[in-house]
Amino acid sequence: MNGPSNERLVLSRQNRVFERTESPPPTSLFDPSKSQSFFNQCFTNLGLLGRGSFGEVYKVLSLQDGQYYAIKRSVQRFRGDRDRQRSVREARNHERLCPHPHILGFKAAWEERGHLYIQTELCCTSLLMHTEAQPHNPVESVAWAYLCDLLSALHHLHSRGFVHLDIKPANVFLTRSGCLKLGDFGLMLELTREWREGPDGKEREEREEGQEGDPRYMAPELLRGEYSPAADVFSLGVSILELACSIEVPKGGDGWQQLRQGNLPSEFTNALSNELQSVLRMMLCPDPSERAMVPELLALPVVRRQRWKRQISLLLTESLLFLFSFCQTIFSIGRGLFSFFHIPFISGRKSAVPCTPSKDSWDNDGDCSTPPPSFSYTDTGSLGEDLVFIPDVLGPEYSPTFSHRMKSLAFECDTSTPRPKSADQWNRGPV
Repeated sequence: MNGPSNERLVLSRQNRVFERTESPPPTSLFDPSKSQSFFNQCFTNLGLLGRGSFGEVYKVLSLQDGQYYAIKRSVQRFRGDRDRQRSVREARNHERLCPHPHILGFKAAWEERGHLYIQTELCCTSLLMHTEAQPHNPVESVAWAYLCDLLSALHHLHSRGFVHLDIKPANVFLTRSGCLKLGDFGLMLELTREWREGPDGKEREEREEGQEGDPRYMAPELLRGEYSPAADVFSLGVSILELACSIEVPKGGDGWQQLRQGNLPSEFTNALSNELQSVLRMMLCPDPSERAMVPELLALPVVRRQRWKRQISLLLTESLLFLFSFCQTIFSIGRGLFSFFHIPFISGRKSAVPCTPSKDSWDNDGDCSTPPPSFSYTDTGSLGEDLVFIPDVLGPEYSPTFSHRMKSLAFECDTSTPRPKSADQWNRGPV
């Protein structure tokens, strides 16, 4: 069966697989006659990265190219053709967004036994987990770095007629260089010309169904069914406010209402510069027609200045990481050559003499020889539920700004970890 030009369909029994033509699976790996799924034949499952209400994300090793990736699998099987089309649209829209330095890289996608699989690049951790693991409050330069990266991502997305509708720290991911990448496009909509004009009809009803994001970051007009790029700007503003002030934004109540009336919590924002406060007010304007759009924000002199600093910082960091990786490779090659020719003065470290543990330690210690659980495929269960892969928690040396990485080293010996200000404290007032 021949599919569209950007897909390759492979039918086998109840499996239907589609991939980009740039990276078709080798015939030596995927054998349709085998009972094993495409996932189990082509990847080694290294464990669960995270689970949500709509999907599970796994860290995998590709047997095709030997690279690590993340694969998102829908939790529920398709409830019909309409549900399937909606899920497949997420993968197709994600592919159309790439490539971009601040958009999570799309590799491939396929449908198998009623589930959708999306293969993307593997990042170190999410922005939410990274900020929660930091031992001290972020400096303002870090908040500017977050803002610059995500404004660039939104500009790329909006310029192609899409709105994300679920901007929040949990859907932003970090690379080793500290570069932020926007991901999770399950709620993304393509705003066609007819949609922007707001006609009544079947198309609108289909798009409105199930389009609800996290209420903590949701723009007020979304409650009225008004979808536009302005909603993403509001959600990004709430995210930056949360990260810059180290607060927990409320899910409801008076604090939630005040924020959507344009009233920023002054007891927390007073520590920010006037420039950042001004930008946040522009992003959190209650009226979407008066809210600053991404091109307007990118044209601000302060944002242009911060973007230039950010680009220099990323360039330096990525250059240092490349140099370090290159030196490691040269050292490994050199050590292998010396070992091959048995040069005596370059000898490896002598292995320690094995020490037999006492019988008491046998009784007290658990059995560490148990092999990892099998990752056999089941239609109703998860893939490898028992083994959970813990993502790398980036330390201060992986902070988004180069200067902040240097300053953060001074905090390594500080064991005090201030807790973020909760939504209850926000509602009560200053602590």
